[in-house]
Amino acid sequence: MPQTSQPAPGVNGLAVLAVIVVVGLVTGAGFYRYKRRQMDAELATEMAAAPKTPEERLALWLRLSGPQIHHRLAVVGRFAPEQPWLVTHAIARPDGPPELWGIDCSALPHDLARQEGLTVVVELPAPRMLARAPLEDQEGNRVPLYPPDAQLDPAKRLEELSLYLLEGIPGALARDIPGSALVIHVARE
Repeated sequence: MPQTSQPAPGVNGLAVLAVIVVVGLVTGAGFYRYKRRQMDAELATEMAAAPKTPEERLALWLRLSGPQIHHRLAVVGRFAPEQPWLVTHAIARPDGPPELWGIDCSALPHDLARQEGLTVVVELPAPRMLARAPLEDQEGNRVPLYPPDAQLDPAKRLEELSLYLLEGIPGALARDIPGSALVIHVARE
């Protein structure tokens, strides 16, 4: 009589799958609890170190936003790539191209702003004549051209232009830290 072969006793596939799922759930939950404790401790440390007073909050704001102030004035407001000027206005001259007035942005320090109580003060040098150059179409649309006898306050014009270039930064500061303000101080000659 021929012998029939019996299948060898094996492992139940369904049981193996169940063990894998259970091990995965247990290790995942354990890792989650471990990381959660770590993250809770880090959050508690950060919250303890967070600024509490408006002055401390403003100091943090200035540290984080100060570079943006420099960028908006020195890069965004730049007259042309080869002319790193913040041109406030031009004065027409009958004997040639107009005089361009403003400040040289390449000489601006990166830390333009400083904190005085709840006020961020942006210090800018006095505007001066930068060069005599024709105003091309694009620059001519952005730079006001005045007659030679116009009564101007170049410092006031620089202050207005700077606030325009800073767009929403002063308003955002006042909203983020009640009682705070951003002001532009322009040196006068």
